[in-house]
Amino acid sequence: MRVQRHLSIAVPIPPSLPPSVVIAVLQTVSPVIRNLGTLSRYEETAAGGDPVASDPFFHTPPGSGPVTSYQIFELITLAPGLTKEVTYPAYFQRVGDGVRCRANGAAGITGWCEFIVRPRQVADSPEGSASTPSTVADGGGGIGAGPEEYELHESIVVEANSLLMPFVCHTMGVAHRGLCDKVLQEAADKFSETQGWDYRHLGQG
Repeated sequence: MRVQRHLSIAVPIPPSLPPSVVIAVLQTVSPVIRNLGTLSRYEETAAGGDPVASDPFFHTPPGSGPVTSYQIFELITLAPGLTKEVTYPAYFQRVGDGVRCRANGAAGITGWCEFIVRPRQVADSPEGSASTPSTVADGGGGIGAGPEEYELHESIVVEANSLLMPFVCHTMGVAHRGLCDKVLQEAADKFSETQGWDYRHLGQG
């Protein structure tokens, strides 16, 4: 039986890094792909958004931008010293404050991800409970942090066979937390190295 689960990941953006820079880096798409820990290679394909044209994920709100497609190649470890390359299509769409992605992965796993920059949320938690700068949770709400604080938030919906779901949720949570960290680091590096960089045009074209 196939089931769905929702994961939420939030990583604070340093005050020294303008949120608009992070959005611009996200909208180039390639950092979201290149920073996958198991990536072997990737290539843009000519299919565009045709294979997922009917997916409502890419049509909210109506009139959302075009969808581009990529073929992703990953090396997965089967046993110590034994790896196998798997490939699957992924589809990306730029949105106002980030980027969306759908990946039709191996073993029938489908993931819908949305990376956005938003005002930082502080998760509601019982008094005395531990908290960390980032979270991986099944949904959840929160309250706003400081007025000038922002975060990179990734919302993930994953669909897979129910027997695989515990493993899938664990591995995706770890991998995508690392992905968000690396995207932010890449944005910070670019911004610090090139203060004159016109980041406003990165997400265009």
